[in-house]
Amino acid sequence: MKENAMIQVGEEILLWRRFTGGDRIAFQEIIVTHYRILHNYGTRFCRDSDFIEDVIQDLFVYLWERKQDLTDTPPSLRNYLLKAFRNRIVFELKQHQRYTDLSESEEESTFEPSIQETLLRNESEGEIASQLSLMLAQLPERQREALYLKYYEDCDIQQISEIMGITRQSVSNHLQKAMTYLRMHWQKSVVSPLYLFILSAFLG
Repeated sequence: MKENAMIQVGEEILLWRRFTGGDRIAFQEIIVTHYRILHNYGTRFCRDSDFIEDVIQDLFVYLWERKQDLTDTPPSLRNYLLKAFRNRIVFELKQHQRYTDLSESEEESTFEPSIQETLLRNESEGEIASQLSLMLAQLPERQREALYLKYYEDCDIQQISEIMGITRQSVSNHLQKAMTYLRMHWQKSVVSPLYLFILSAFLG
């Protein structure tokens, strides 16, 4: 496992160096590999797919134009791009007055997260998707984002902290409160073995 991770890191370093050296094929590989990850992450902030695509395109254009200045190789290419994309989409949404950075004490956003789509893609029981979707939609925005990064993108606490621009303790607090809420409200619902399986898979 560690050996595979080291190989992947080594490949990313070489890919990044090729990109910063002006290799268009390497740049294209970075885009193809990370486009869907960035687009999925963008849905945490905005429902407008075209807007998300524009932000992704602007980000990669910016990176290509600044490639010679990007001399430091990021420890994780995925996390580097997620953080850069987050900063850019939040900025653009604020410019268009379409973004509100909600705290836990403020009114909740009403969009439904799509993390459950991956877990329930092959399930025929619509009530399960509805139940989980409803509970996730009740979480504060930052709790949903932290959950998405941890359980969908498999980021650790430090990586989430860097991507979201908050402290490690804040990340832990968001995750703990979110999981406590989910467990508590799930237990109040009609629990079936399948429900419990999905919840355990989601919470890890």
